Amino acid sequence: MAASFTRGASPRAPQPRALPIDTNLVDPDLIPGLEGPPHALFDAWRQSDPVHWNPPNENYRSPLPDGHLDQGFWVLTRYQDLYEVSRNQDLFSSHEGGPIIWDLKGESLKRQQANLMGMEKRQHLAMKRLLLPPFAPRQLAAFEPEIQQAAKEIVDAVAPRGECEFVFDVASRLPVYTFCKLMGIPNEMREQVLRLGNMAADTENRVEGEEPALFQLFAMSDKLSAEKREKPDASLLSSLIHNEVDGEKLDQLSINMFFVTMSIAGHETTRGTAVHFIRLMHEHPEQYELLKSDLDKHLPNAIDEVLRHSPPVIKFRRTVMEDTAIGGRPVRKGDKVYLSYPAANRDPAVFDDPHRFDITRENANKHLAFGTGPHVCLGARLAHMQLKALLAEIVTRIPDIHPVGERTMLRSIWFNAIVRMPVAFTPEMRH
Repeated sequence: MAASFTRGASPRAPQPRALPIDTNLVDPDLIPGLEGPPHALFDAWRQSDPVHWNPPNENYRSPLPDGHLDQGFWVLTRYQDLYEVSRNQDLFSSHEGGPIIWDLKGESLKRQQANLMGMEKRQHLAMKRLLLPPFAPRQLAAFEPEIQQAAKEIVDAVAPRGECEFVFDVASRLPVYTFCKLMGIPNEMREQVLRLGNMAADTENRVEGEEPALFQLFAMSDKLSAEKREKPDASLLSSLIHNEVDGEKLDQLSINMFFVTMSIAGHETTRGTAVHFIRLMHEHPEQYELLKSDLDKHLPNAIDEVLRHSPPVIKFRRTVMEDTAIGGRPVRKGDKVYLSYPAANRDPAVFDDPHRFDITRENANKHLAFGTGPHVCLGARLAHMQLKALLAEIVTRIPDIHPVGERTMLRSIWFNAIVRMPVAFTPEMRH
């Protein structure tokens, strides 16, 4: 689905477009058709039906051979409901049924339950202890100069050209570099990681007959794991292989699923947020002028406001473990719950005038774009660091960057992602 950009857009985004109250969220054309999440629908549900029942969509055909969506689910649109459900793993499990909305069985379910986001509580806590050191503040501070240098080199490659395709020429590069550096993946494999990470996220449009990206990433993880078993190094992948969780080493499936999760997460959070940042600054030129007036002061909060306003991840799932209630609505054991991050991030009970984009918003960092509770995004600080480094380079060196022509959004029920956005700017002169 394409959308046109025009120079000098209105400083205020258009109001969300109304939809029928019974619109089904299981429609991969919904988000690209609206150029973003259905906020008018979320507003209507939040007012009259905040724990809303979304029935199965009989017209939906899953791109996954065993990714059925036979059951409906409860959609949470209030911030507080999503916050409380996310923080109560005993009652609302990401392990039972897995963390994704499809009704998986057999090996597919086992893979999702081996994922960091889908592990049972005890294993998840032990796994996090193993993973936390590279993401701790001190280690990240030591890594920051390298991130800044990589960001500089990315902008070096496009700045003299005066135009580029922003998603893949710029936004995708830094998260892939960071993922490969952390995991100890050789430089010559970066383009393959970039390609497979994008394929893995693009589940709705898998090419018939092509081996799924999941299994290609598994093969890459298997190969690299075998090498690091023979020759341990300081990488995170080597640590996963050689260290123990509760006295036992991780099985290869858990290692592979972490590898896949990291390959996708960087693409769809850091990349997606960088793209939305450029889009939103173009649509709100008064905000962009304010940002440029004091970049050091405004950039960190501006990144949080972009994450609040346009979170790249649409949802995750929980499964109800016993009969209970959410926000006064009775729910039954086995029911699925859909955590709507875009809806929670625009709840007027938490965010004043929530559809307004405001880089000075005092509580922008209360957004739930990275989740909350036990399964809050492990790499949230790292993502912030990457975004700050990349966007500071862009705003400083090619400040008049703006979208031109058409952008293309990902056809997905999972991500609010722009996958093509040409941009133009005054070329930077070589010194």
